[in-house]
Amino acid sequence: MPPQQRFEAIGVLVSTATVTDRHLADCWPDSPRHADPESEDRAREAVRSCAPDLLARWAAECPAVRLALAGLAVVFPTARTLPALTPRLRGFVEQHPQGTDIGDYVRFILVLATENDDQTLATVESLTDAYWEGTSRGAPTPARALHLLGQMLHRVETGLTRSRPGE
Repeated sequence: MPPQQRFEAIGVLVSTATVTDRHLADCWPDSPRHADPESEDRAREAVRSCAPDLLARWAAECPAVRLALAGLAVVFPTARTLPALTPRLRGFVEQHPQGTDIGDYVRFILVLATENDDQTLATVESLTDAYWEGTSRGAPTPARALHLLGQMLHRVETGLTRSRPGE
């Protein structure tokens, strides 16, 4: 499977794993109209079950796929994966400045990896005030953060698709 398709597949898994939170943030304070909590929980658990095997592929993956894997890692944080993110993402931080899609995405993942709600909220506010679609300030911070993460991953994917030769 080509890297672009692997990136997209992992993006779908991140989207599947975060659908409940993203819809909550998007609809706040109302309930999501088309929510199916049981189905969404089963889908999240299915993604959680395959996440360790996917994250174990990090070293074998290209940089683009690593970006998607980083998003998956913060959706399912573990004591092992979160500390590993900082050194693994250092190269992206150095190559992509703040204010670029990839640079903001990577920096946001690093904030999420700290699991510090105050820092996460401050970063969500900062990024949404800058240029991302915001959510209701009353929505729970984790939901707002995952809503923003989904937007960012989609924008990174769009940028990667546009930058492919021949397109």
